[in-house]
Amino acid sequence: MKKLHLLGVSVVTGVVIAATVAAPAFAWHPKGVIKKSVQNVSANGQLADANDAKTAVTTKTGDTLKYVVEISNAAEAASNGNNDMAFTVMTDTLPAGVELVSNPSQRVITENLGTLRPGQKVTKEYSVRVTSNINKDVVTNKACFTGDSEVKDNPQKGCDNAVVVVTVPQTLPPVVTGGEGGPVKETPQVLPATLPATGPASVAGMFAGVTGLGAAVHAVVTRKKRNQ
Repeated sequence: MKKLHLLGVSVVTGVVIAATVAAPAFAWHPKGVIKKSVQNVSANGQLADANDAKTAVTTKTGDTLKYVVEISNAAEAASNGNNDMAFTVMTDTLPAGVELVSNPSQRVITENLGTLRPGQKVTKEYSVRVTSNINKDVVTNKACFTGDSEVKDNPQKGCDNAVVVVTVPQTLPPVVTGGEGGPVKETPQVLPATLPATGPASVAGMFAGVTGLGAAVHAVVTRKKRNQ
């Protein structure tokens, strides 16, 4: 009986060892993070993390924008290099509505960033010119990255947006002045970005102003008649 008991313990131990070998724990843990921001340089705007139309940066046709892309490795420090993020590549495909200032014909930007240690960050900046002439055009520029551990067992990837909204001033026919022997001058007209309010309150205000003016004129006329 004693020999059988020892044999049973050996079998159980063998099963536990086999299970441990079949499911090894990976020690490589990079953690890639991407952040993209945009700034309207022409308008002296602030760098903004504009991820959607609600937080978009306002711009006009012909403005210069600066895109800033940050790729970082947020993994915990590891002296053995197990948490390094290797083979890191950033890709940015420009959307319709903007073009690179340095090379308008280039539509894809690719940056090979190599290996990022835990806590390390790489920043890339580039300038574009707004070419869209569509009013309220939403231009979304997405940057993405890929990476992996040194032994390629923990792939990393991610994307982030930078959004701008294009405003195009609405124009009216020019005002023509002069003539009759004098020089003719045409002055361009541009509608304001925000039209004056024309609701009930503003109509009531205008009516009150006209009524007050009429009352004042009537009082002056009546006073003159009395003095005659």
